[in-house]
Amino acid sequence: MRVGILGAAEVLRDGEPVELGGRKQRMLLSALALYGGQPVPVDSLVDLLWRDSPPPSALSTLQVYLAGVRKALEPERPARTAPTTVLTVAPGYALRLPADCLDATRFTAAVDAAHRRLGPWSDQVTGAIAAPELQPHELTAVIDSLDDALGLWRGTPYLELDDAPTAVAERGRLEELRLVALEDRAVAGLALGLHAPLAAELEALTAEHPLRERLWVLRVLALAGAGRQADALEALRRVRQILADELGLDPGTTLRELELAVLRQDPDLVWGRKPGNGSRPVVAAGVIGTSKWPLVGRAAELAALERLLDEVDAAPQFAVLVGEPGIGKTRLAAEIAARGRSRGFAVLTGRCSDDEGAPPLWPWIGVLRALAGTTDIPEAVRRQLLELTALLESGAGAPAENVDAARFRLWTTTADVLVAASQVRPLLIILDDLHWADPSSLKLLKHLADLVDTGRLLVIATRRAAPELSGQLAAVAESFARRHALRLDLRGLASSEAAALVEAATDRKPGSREAEALRARTDGNPFFLVELVRDGRSDVPAAVTDVVARRVERLPTATGELLRTAAVIGREFDLAVLAATAGVDEDAVLDLLDPALTAGVIVEGEEVERFRFTHAMVRDVVYAGLPAARRARRHAATARTLEAIGAAPSETARHWLAAGPAHAARAWRAASEAAEHAVRLYAYDEAAALLAAALDAQRTDGSATALDRYDLLMARADACRWSVDRDSLDAALTEAAQEAERLGDITRMAQAAVSSSEGALWLTRSYGQADHYMIAVLRRALRELPAGDEELRCRALLVLATELYHTDAPAYRDALVEQGMAMARRIGDPGLLVWACQAAFMATLRAATAPYRLGLAEEAVAIAVEQGDPIREALARTLRVIVTSELGMVAEMREEIRRLREIAEPRRLAYVLIVLTELEPPWLAMQGRFDEAERLIEQRRELVATASLPQRDESMVSAPACVEVWRSGAAVVVPAFQALAAVSPMPFDLTIQWLLVRAGRLDEARAVRTELVPSTDDWLSIHHYCIAAEVAFALDEPAAARSLYRWLSPYAGRVCGAGFSVAIGPVDAFLAFAAMATGERDVASKHADRALELCAEWEIPLAAQWLREQRDRGRF
Repeated sequence: MRVGILGAAEVLRDGEPVELGGRKQRMLLSALALYGGQPVPVDSLVDLLWRDSPPPSALSTLQVYLAGVRKALEPERPARTAPTTVLTVAPGYALRLPADCLDATRFTAAVDAAHRRLGPWSDQVTGAIAAPELQPHELTAVIDSLDDALGLWRGTPYLELDDAPTAVAERGRLEELRLVALEDRAVAGLALGLHAPLAAELEALTAEHPLRERLWVLRVLALAGAGRQADALEALRRVRQILADELGLDPGTTLRELELAVLRQDPDLVWGRKPGNGSRPVVAAGVIGTSKWPLVGRAAELAALERLLDEVDAAPQFAVLVGEPGIGKTRLAAEIAARGRSRGFAVLTGRCSDDEGAPPLWPWIGVLRALAGTTDIPEAVRRQLLELTALLESGAGAPAENVDAARFRLWTTTADVLVAASQVRPLLIILDDLHWADPSSLKLLKHLADLVDTGRLLVIATRRAAPELSGQLAAVAESFARRHALRLDLRGLASSEAAALVEAATDRKPGSREAEALRARTDGNPFFLVELVRDGRSDVPAAVTDVVARRVERLPTATGELLRTAAVIGREFDLAVLAATAGVDEDAVLDLLDPALTAGVIVEGEEVERFRFTHAMVRDVVYAGLPAARRARRHAATARTLEAIGAAPSETARHWLAAGPAHAARAWRAASEAAEHAVRLYAYDEAAALLAAALDAQRTDGSATALDRYDLLMARADACRWSVDRDSLDAALTEAAQEAERLGDITRMAQAAVSSSEGALWLTRSYGQADHYMIAVLRRALRELPAGDEELRCRALLVLATELYHTDAPAYRDALVEQGMAMARRIGDPGLLVWACQAAFMATLRAATAPYRLGLAEEAVAIAVEQGDPIREALARTLRVIVTSELGMVAEMREEIRRLREIAEPRRLAYVLIVLTELEPPWLAMQGRFDEAERLIEQRRELVATASLPQRDESMVSAPACVEVWRSGAAVVVPAFQALAAVSPMPFDLTIQWLLVRAGRLDEARAVRTELVPSTDDWLSIHHYCIAAEVAFALDEPAAARSLYRWLSPYAGRVCGAGFSVAIGPVDAFLAFAAMATGERDVASKHADRALELCAEWEIPLAAQWLREQRDRGRF
């Protein structure tokens, strides 16, 4: 029999419930149980049952209830025999049950036993925290017993006794005991390494019991153990605030010590893991180690690097060591590191990993960790440093509406910490194998090179030689060049140097002929030289990889097999991870690795129980020795191990992705999770790549649904948007819309279609192009979506208008814009309305609509300013800059540029800065400020270097061309436009003809067949009509000039421009050309006079000088 009072009173016999009768009998049973077998006075029972209002017959009624309880507990007791459960004991009655019969008794005993078994895990005096010293099976037994005990809890204890004082007191004791059980269960779980699931449970418990410090301590331990240091610090901040607000108290000793431990990333916080088995990636940032062999043949290079050590007091210094694999880049870096260390530098190393699973910013995490380990930095800097490292490792950055600004803040904070630390002690930062760096790490390095002008820093990067750099690596190289960074291209050793290295490696001095043969075979590559001579063969093998393979083959079979598993894990590997993946005891693994250490195949890492293949080539050879099927299986085993220890999501994803089609479901989900982690670090290039891999894996997962694929595609589209990869963004959105179409989900179709314009400040399609599929989707959405004022319908109207831009349907576009803007204003959401103004601005881009578009821009600016939203304000002001330039409101344009830079530059708003660095150079050139114009063009080149944007190539030519026309003459830019015309969809024939006219090459200009009066009416038209007027004048085309004059007349006073990339003077100057071509000399003279007035007003003297020269030649 079981009696339960941990909830509503109940009795179970053989597992079946017993009928207890009415509420009073249940109250009586609870009252007797409350006293734990002790006699309960009759008066107390009456008080518990009836409180202050007992009936006159209370005593006789009590006897009836007692009889009912006895019958329920002892249904088979013979008549007139003494009861054995509810006894009459003076001065009342007592409930006598076996010890394990009452659930409250069993619960108390189980919790007490578990608590004693775990022992104290925190010292309330010193604040020290330590995991219970129990074996895993003992911890599991504790959890099982506590789960059983907590399973007895069905609700409020002694529920029927309401708020009777004795019941309230006992209820409080039991509820406190239940919290102890939950805490102890968490303690045992953390000791087993179950950090991630416990973090979620403890979050709920701290919300329910916010003043219980022990729960907060456990929650922080769980978060830290799960690798979520930033979340752990946030939890500590939260409990500090709660205690202050609710109790006016500071946190206790344990919480205070715990906060310092989290900031220090104390390894003792991570319970349930062996050394080296933390949540960090298995790919280690490490430090550069020393070599068995002397540094040979690098005296000049070493001297040059030592000079940089001398120069850091004056300014930060940068250097790059370049060469083929094995040439000695890392060895030279290790030597200068040793010399820097001896001269008082703090040497900080970040090793870029060739394993694709390394998290974003991984080499910088290594640098910051190393800096945190130094002893002489100010405490304030150390705290900021530890918080920054925790953020980078956990990827816990908050989602930001302005991605560029958030990313810029992260980079600036990193740079500021390094500069601050260098004030105490100079820093030597070595970034090894930069060719393997992730894009975010390269962007941070570029930021450091571009913007850090103070601090005692020497940054040395090593990378492999490449015929042509691309992407972010090329951008870093350009930044290093601008800083006049030292570049050392390492060459092969000479014969004498090769002989010295061979002697050091073998204790045998080779003859000059042998040394030359070895040098010739290896091109003097030091690594290859050592490998060959240590192989011990008299002949020289065909490839160094053969040497490495043969050395591995000579190892014991079990050692070679274990090394293959290690090669799957990565160039660097952890003992515990290798043992768990291979299914071998750790001590046995150490024994098996000894022959590989002796043979020089692997070396010990700087951290305990970590190892590294001696060279990437060695790892590659070992890895290649595994058949594809076995590689896939071992990748899966590695992924399981990494998941169990909470490794970096990107690393786990890498292994699942390499595990083959059988694990496709886990692979794409792991890659998606890793992408989310990358997004939190604003590493959108990495996120986009991970999501592309996830989509590839998902194609082989038969269980994946169309909705799964839609969500993945939309996530990739977002990542591509913020990594400025327009082509991939469009492809992802198109496929997402198609998946939604297969689902029959018009809402998701529309969401994919309208996402194409999010964040855009210009038309999203290339000139003359239209996405007819997306147009069809948007038209269908407008037919099938609800007809009322809804945000999605509003967006569909305006995005359809922009998608139709190049389809020559201005009236229809204008109608869509009118409907969309009216709806946005009725909905009244400020964010939607600012976006609507942007979309309407783009959809109506043509000369006649400029005043309307100015109104849209000013409306958007006013809303953003009122809302106090600097990001939307910047976007809106960008529109205003564009349209004031068009309208010839040059003073307003320049003031707007000033304001816009104040907002955009500190926040690094990429799209805004792209517009400004394209719009300003032509105006600066017309003022003769060529150096400033060139600087902005270079900035723009960097901004769009890795971007995929409509008309990117065309804009890379047009803005510089506008500068060169004024600086060097039109002739110098003709070849660039001729080459561009061959590949671009934009109509450049007229531009080439105009440039030939300006260059005075009229015969060549006449040979260019072009239409002087274009039929289109778009953002390019006013520019085309202006330059066509100049061509008509030069080539004597009066008929064309008449048409051009009529078209241009309404736009007198404006700028001859094309979008925001071209400006070449007032329209009035070109009206003068058109009038002269038709024989209207007086009219031409008046237009020319007005054009010169505008040139003076706009302060563009070179344009004025050119126009005067044209008037002199044409006599108008």
